[in-house]
Amino acid sequence: MDTITVVCDRCGRPGWQLVQSETGGVFVDGARIGGGDTSPYWAKVLRGPRAHRYPAASDSRPGAFILPADGPAGYGTRDKLVCIGRKHPRYERVITSASAKRAYDAAVEAGRIRIRLGEI
Repeated sequence: MDTITVVCDRCGRPGWQLVQSETGGVFVDGARIGGGDTSPYWAKVLRGPRAHRYPAASDSRPGAFILPADGPAGYGTRDKLVCIGRKHPRYERVITSASAKRAYDAAVEAGRIRIRLGEI
């Protein structure tokens, strides 16, 4: 099972990983925040002046988060990947489980171990 590192389009720093499960599906791994940025606590943290320094977990990069993204039915699981960089404003991209699988397969086929967030 290969792991593909996903880097931010703006700052180029790694923040997430595409990982293939034992069943063949692909999921996004990283600092996952339950409840998203709609809860008062995370809204304050993610929009505060030093959000790029806030680590969601001890093994994750500060400023890179995965939030739940609600969407229309039929699109599968949706996640919002967020990068809050010190040198760029908040950058986010909503991805589906199908787009993550396509990006993972394309990267493995091309022999790449890193892809940009915009390639998902």
